Amino acid sequence: MHSILVVVFDGEAKAEKGKTQLLQMDNDGTIGIYGYAVVAKKKDGTVVVKQADGHGSLSPFAKSLLGRLSDSIHSTSHWTAAKSSDSAAESSKTRSDINEMVEVLLPNRVAIVADVEEEWPPVLDARMDSIGGAVFRWTVSELEHALDM
Repeated sequence: MHSILVVVFDGEAKAEKGKTQLLQMDNDGTIGIYGYAVVAKKKDGTVVVKQADGHGSLSPFAKSLLGRLSDSIHSTSHWTAAKSSDSAAESSKTRSDINEMVEVLLPNRVAIVADVEEEWPPVLDARMDSIGGAVFRWTVSELEHALDM
């Protein structure tokens, strides 16, 4: 199943662990990564692309999802992009509500946005939960409908 993921972490160190886990899962064939970006929400609400992948580029659907994260996004790729719990991973339940994802991505949190192919989502969910990541997932058709593309 082709999915668009957003995994929100409480900080850069946890997000780096999450990225490492995703790349390891791609390397061992558990998932296939089409593209990813690591983004951070600053105190002023803007979202900054901290790192883009070496696997390819994000789909138009994932780029549109980035557009919901803050009112503006600053990066060399010129993606245009748009609050509240104590912890990003307050629940291990996978979520699919875009508004909830925007509320969880509070200032000073970091997220990984990724296009992935996955056969068994609970494997990825368990790995991200173990390091404090809150997983949000959409199929391409769900995201297309949610974003009214």
